[in-house]
Amino acid sequence: MIGHTRKKLFMDCKKRTLIKSLSWKIAGSLSLVLLTYLTTGSLKVAGIVAVLQFIITFFLYFVHERVWNYITWGKTTGLSIQLTGMSGSGKSTLSKIVSQSLRKKGYKVEIIDGDEYRENLCKDLGFSKEDRNTNIRRLSFVSKVLSRNNVISIIAAINPYEDIREENRKKDPNLKTVFIKCDLNTLIKRDVKGLYARAMLPDEDPEKIKNFTGISDPFEEPSRPDLIINTAEQSIDKSVKILEKFIIKSIS
Repeated sequence: MIGHTRKKLFMDCKKRTLIKSLSWKIAGSLSLVLLTYLTTGSLKVAGIVAVLQFIITFFLYFVHERVWNYITWGKTTGLSIQLTGMSGSGKSTLSKIVSQSLRKKGYKVEIIDGDEYRENLCKDLGFSKEDRNTNIRRLSFVSKVLSRNNVISIIAAINPYEDIREENRKKDPNLKTVFIKCDLNTLIKRDVKGLYARAMLPDEDPEKIKNFTGISDPFEEPSRPDLIINTAEQSIDKSVKILEKFIIKSIS
């Protein structure tokens, strides 16, 4: 399910375009003077040719640059993606593969990994609903700053509560919500770390993981995600293609 894309264009101001045109033409004119002099042996002829060429092509280049600023083809902006999905659904895997592919295509991409940020920016937080929401607020703020600097930022975190996801959407119109969906039975089957098994242990067991999303803590499915990827039904390769296509479409 893909929502509407909000387009936002960046362009050079007129002064910047003028300076770029001037510096480019000076370099070109100096080259022309040298080539004309080497060909004719006359500084006068070289000077006349250079002046005429400079005047004519300078204004043509300036107009050319301004016209291209209003052509949307090929223009991109930054983008914030807030992934949401239970542990093991594939958020980190998809983020890493898609980011590698996009970087090869020349895009600037940053993954905001929930586990990594909990060890640094959010190490003071626990796993209560209030702390989880504070964690997501911090990650979303970092993502927003990156996106307004023309970076595609992907928040790879469980992000289990609908209220904080909606709060983030209101704060950042350049943010998209992508639901990485996977049913509980599939998650338990693919749980190589045994986290779900530990979360389902009796309360008195010292190995039990408490506040585990989907078992002892709730996971609220997003009510209006911009994209849904069901990793229980789709292969990793197909899921990667879907996410990458969605991101490129959103910034084009």
